[in-house]
This record gives sequence, structure tokens and C-alpha cells, in this order.
Amino acid sequence: MATTLFYLIVYDLPDNKAANKRRTRLHKMLSGYGKWTQYSVFECFLNAVQFATLLTKVEKLIKPEEDSLKVYVLDAGAVKRTITYGSEIPRQEQAIVI
Repeated sequence: MATTLFYLIVYDLPDNKAANKRRTRLHKMLSGYGKWTQYSVFECFLNAVQFATLLTKVEKLIKPEEDSLKVYVLDAGAVKRTITYGSEIPRQEQAIVI
């Protein structure tokens, strides 16, 4: 059986039109791998194959000279040791077109 690890993925992209498109693509891609917990933060439980696939996709999406993405690799027990304050659900920003 494949070992599953807990990954905390945090990203920050500049505020410009091109980066906004990358951010949207990155958010959608990461949504397929884990749970969106806060703005620009995902929690993922992945095996080695899933993680390798995710990294390949990330490397194709981001621009390292402009974007920042960090992956914290933790054991699955880290979730049990997590301390959470508040219960706000991440909000999806919506555009209003007139």
C-alpha cells in the first residue's frame, strides 16, 4: 500500500493580469488534489505518485522569477496536532460584470 503524506501548499503570485490567470489555473489544479483551507493555502493527502504528478504540473504553471510556492511535507499525524482558531470558510472572490 502506498504511503500517504500530508502536504501544506502555500503560494503567492503578483497582482497583475498574467499572474491572475496563472493563479486561477493553479487554484483549479490544486483543487483536484486537496482542500482549499485559506486564501492561497491547500491541504493535501497524497501518495508519492500523486505528489510527483502535482509537482510536474506546478512547475509548468508557475513562473519562478515572479511567483512563490512552498510545499511543506508533513506526516499524516500533523493534522491531529494542528491547532485551529476560528472557523471561517475560504471565500471565493467573484467578479461583477456590468
